[in-house]
Amino acid sequence: MNDVQQLGEMLRHYAESEAHKKQLFTTQSDEWATRIGALFDQIEQWLEPVKAPNLLEVSREAYVASGPSVPVETSTFKTEKLSIVIAGKPVEFVPDVMGSGGQISLAVMGLTAARYGSISLVGLADGAWQWRKTNGLKDPDTFAFDANFLAQQLQSLIPRDRS
Repeated sequence: MNDVQQLGEMLRHYAESEAHKKQLFTTQSDEWATRIGALFDQIEQWLEPVKAPNLLEVSREAYVASGPSVPVETSTFKTEKLSIVIAGKPVEFVPDVMGSGGQISLAVMGLTAARYGSISLVGLADGAWQWRKTNGLKDPDTFAFDANFLAQQLQSLIPRDRS
């Protein structure tokens, strides 16, 4: 094989690998969006029995996930964000850009994680979701995410009568 043929062969392999990466990315993106939609359906179902105007409201809106390496102008991560307003306080579930291997995480805003911490929901390989509370450099605190756990977190936002 001469050098020109070898160059052609190398380019063909490259094209195949890029096409493969794009296909894998598309498949993972679709699964990412589907899992986020299913999570939001589940949260809405959990909260349906206690929804009340001006006390607990749940809404969804279109959202394009973006990040430092994926600017919003070019992001292909079209999904939704979920907002809960409880006793006048907003809590938002905002998807992060899909991570490697189709990793899913959502920033949870409106609930404090001590002073400088953050809270996120991480999609696990088995389909479950994990509540992850990160504060500084120590390992994150993790909890299984279910209806009762969400209810406990939301309870902390209801003002207590101090009388």
